[in-house]
Amino acid sequence: MAPLSRKGEKEDTGSQSGGAAGWGQASSAKPGARGPDSCRTLVAWARMAMPRALGALLLQLLLLLALGQENHIEEPRHSCLGDSLDEYGAFDLKDKAGCFTKCRQSESEPCDVGNLQKYWLNYEAHLVEETLTEKVNMSFLKALVQNVSTSTAEDLYFSLKPSQVPRQVMKDEDKPPDRVRLPKSLFESLPGNRSAVRLAITVLDIGLGTLFKGPQLSLGDGSSVLNNRLVGLSVGRMHVTRLAEPLEIIFSHQRPPPNMTFTCVFWDATKGPTGDWASEGCSTEVGPEGTVCRCDHLTFFTLLLRPILDQSTVQILTRISQAGCGVSMIFLAFTIVLYAVLSPGLGHGLHPQQAERALPAGCVAGPCERGLERQEKLPPAPQGGAWYLRLSRQRFKSEDAPKIHVALSGSLFLLNLAFLITVGSGSKGSDTACWARGAVYHYFLLCVFTWMGLEAFHLYLLAVRVFNTYFGHYFLKLSLVGWGLPALMVIGTGSANSYGLYTIRDRENRTSLELCWFRDGTATYALYITVHGYFLITFLFGMVVLALVTWKIFTLSSVTAVKERGQNRKKVLTLLGLSSLVGVTWGLVILTPLGLSTVYIFALFNSLQGVFICCWFTVLYLPSQSTTVSSSTARLDQAHSASQE
Repeated sequence: MAPLSRKGEKEDTGSQSGGAAGWGQASSAKPGARGPDSCRTLVAWARMAMPRALGALLLQLLLLLALGQENHIEEPRHSCLGDSLDEYGAFDLKDKAGCFTKCRQSESEPCDVGNLQKYWLNYEAHLVEETLTEKVNMSFLKALVQNVSTSTAEDLYFSLKPSQVPRQVMKDEDKPPDRVRLPKSLFESLPGNRSAVRLAITVLDIGLGTLFKGPQLSLGDGSSVLNNRLVGLSVGRMHVTRLAEPLEIIFSHQRPPPNMTFTCVFWDATKGPTGDWASEGCSTEVGPEGTVCRCDHLTFFTLLLRPILDQSTVQILTRISQAGCGVSMIFLAFTIVLYAVLSPGLGHGLHPQQAERALPAGCVAGPCERGLERQEKLPPAPQGGAWYLRLSRQRFKSEDAPKIHVALSGSLFLLNLAFLITVGSGSKGSDTACWARGAVYHYFLLCVFTWMGLEAFHLYLLAVRVFNTYFGHYFLKLSLVGWGLPALMVIGTGSANSYGLYTIRDRENRTSLELCWFRDGTATYALYITVHGYFLITFLFGMVVLALVTWKIFTLSSVTAVKERGQNRKKVLTLLGLSSLVGVTWGLVILTPLGLSTVYIFALFNSLQGVFICCWFTVLYLPSQSTTVSSSTARLDQAHSASQE
């Protein structure tokens, strides 16, 4: 094998020589020797291989760069997920402060509210440990850190002006509107033999997001943090509680609305899954230009603006509503029974001329074409008998207005019943039972809103549109809307698990009333959309229709030749009856911010809506023998019914 190997080597050498000779050079060197021709051969080979090597190297570099970019592509940064909780550089603070506006219930920005709140709660501990930091001045954060002697001879006062870093002021100096007083006993009672401690005072702007709002501010009842500003106080890393002499924080503000009050609270990180506001250990002294908060511990403090609904007020309003709902249920039941009893038996003993007078105004016997009226004046109907019904059996059955009135009465009766059961049972029973009670109460509330809107729609057809108002299976379609639309809304709301225990608290954060309604804090938007928003739509529509009808009623007399005596009084009574159908009493809720007295007025009149509907139904369809005044609404409804037959 060795000779073969040598022969191969010689042959290979010869081929290399031949290759070199191919470049115009002859090789005469001895084997093993390197001459000028060999160098030229190597140079030529290098010239040929260099471009290829450079191309391969360049390709490898491009591949490495591409792989490096893929490995270093950063995923979208979610600064509000609560990472980097121990970094408090200027960039980190600004990054976390952006979450005050990003973290909202309606936004898609992912937020870890609990960790973000811990980040800012721990920031003061970071300040007292950072010996080089004395002041922090940012748009969202103002902080002062200084050493305080534990044997100070007097109380310490600090200014809390929002636009400035907190600063110490003298006792005799002009008192700033926003300030804090730390008693000297606070430093004397600190544990350990320390001659000085680090004091940190922080003013933090939390914006309009969900941070530091807690469940109490997610109820949709108008509560809010005053100016979205917190004041933090800390001494070292010590947990200071049960002070012998409380500290004082003064928040300046304008006079609150009549139905709102201020409450001094502190952030309790142990309350609930992510913390909440509490008032234990704090007292509130409200003044005309500011509120003094006195607390026996150190943490983050603020001033809450909350509605005035203490326990005694809630109990009085509950009693008024329960009594009014009970009375309304009696009258509503009478309305339903009256319709059920009189509907099949109307028309017996009715004088022909009275039946004739029940036709549309100016029409005599037989079908009357829409828009065509006879102008003959009918003789007055004879007076006799205990009661005369202006509606014949056929007319009453064909009219849709009584059916709509009864449907509204039925939904209102069931709503009052659901309210009495819900308020009476409170939070008793399982979570499933509470969920069911909240869903049933919500359903009948939406049914009442819907039927009031349908009353306004029917009134619009009768009094405003008048012509071209034919709808096949008219009342059936109204019933599908009146009972079906609320069912769909309740199914959608229930699928989001929005029903549960709802708590009303007083100014001291004590429970005044518990009932099954929308969950605290988790279903605010469902409450706004399905209750507040839906009511606003139906109410505004009813008010527009009522305004048009009022204009028609009061302008009708201007074209009438003969004016009856007491005509204006009858018009006013007619409008009052129509107002009860379209839900004017519910509109009184708009006036509740004016003061506590308007809350009582709303609770009283709204709970008596059933009484007003019963009176309107009775006067409209069951007049006494002395009643000779016909109802313009009934006449319009006759014309509407005749147009559908």
